[in-house]
This record gives sequence, structure tokens and C-alpha cells, in this order.
Amino acid sequence: MLDVVIDEYGIRIGPRFSISFHRTLRIPDDGRVYPLPPGLGAFPLFKVDDYRDCIPHLWREQGGVFMPMYQREALWLGFNAAAWKPNAVKIYAGDVNAITGKPYTDGLHAGPQDYVVCPDQLWLDGINTGHGTIRQFVAMPLGLGYTIEAAITGEEKYGGLQVFVFEPKPGRFPEKPPPEPETGPVRFAHPERQMQLSPWGLAPGV
Repeated sequence: MLDVVIDEYGIRIGPRFSISFHRTLRIPDDGRVYPLPPGLGAFPLFKVDDYRDCIPHLWREQGGVFMPMYQREALWLGFNAAAWKPNAVKIYAGDVNAITGKPYTDGLHAGPQDYVVCPDQLWLDGINTGHGTIRQFVAMPLGLGYTIEAAITGEEKYGGLQVFVFEPKPGRFPEKPPPEPETGPVRFAHPERQMQLSPWGLAPGV
């Protein structure tokens, strides 16, 4: 199991991968296609274990982190990983895979691909609807049937977001990062010219 370190604005999973959660505008749910809305900064994260006396029982059972989010807001996920040894990542909204829009499955699958590779994947804006578009990650109360988990699986068992990070198979990538390239001496485009000092005086300003 990979080590998890929770920072104020992100989560580090393993030695090279990190994820952050970014606030954005919630686009109208009117069936129309909209361009990507702007990012409005990262959500602060709070550890469930630090607030066990004042949070819902389900949160205490699952652990993890939570963030303050209005229902009028949406979020997108930002990924940071090492190019010399990438990670496979699965994202679940409740019990639904955000990449495929299908219910939970163990492991990694290529047909259809149910994971992203980081890098080159830098972010994820929402849940795949299967029509070349996505539905944003938004906050909805559990138990009312509004979540994507309820729509796909018929129940709301988990809620929230689940992140699964996989290391590559041994031997596929180097164990250490490549050395930094050495930089040679700086060369000028023009030959050096000898500086000659001449007497100067001050003139009235124009």
C-alpha cells in the first residue's frame, strides 16, 4: 500500500503522485455543451480524524478528507506525477468510475480503459457520460437520489470521491530519476569588445 500524506491543499499518494481539488463554476444543467469553465483556486482539505466529534457517521467509517463546497460550485481534479515513472489512476464518484461511467471494478482494464496515466493526464473535469462529454463533479446531499452513484447503481452507498493509484510493473521504468542535464559555459553571440572610457559631462535636460 502506498503512503498517503495530506497537505492543506492536496494529497500525496506514494513517492511521486499528488492530487489537488480545484474550485470552478458550475455550468447550467440544461443539456447544452459548454466550454471548460475557469479554475478559481484549490479547495482547502481537512482530515476526517481531526473532526470525528462533529461529522456524519458515514464519514467516520470511511475516513479520508473533506472540503467546504457549496452546491452552486463544481470542482476539477489536478494531477502531478513524474514523467520518468508514471502512475495509473482510477477515480470513483461514489461507486461509479469517472473515466468509464460504469460501476466499480477491481484492478486495471484496457477495454474500455478505466484509468488515466499520469502524466500525461494533468486534470479531470468530471464524469464520462459516454457521448464525448462529461458531467461536472458537484456536491449533492446523499439519500435524495441526485448523485451519479444513485443514477448508475440504484443506491448511494459511498458518496464522495475515491482515488486509487497504481505503481507500474517492476522493470518497466527506472527506479531512480534521470540525472539533471549539465549546462555548459555561457557563450555570447558577439565577440567581446574592449570597453574604452571617454570623458563625459552632464547636459541640461530637454
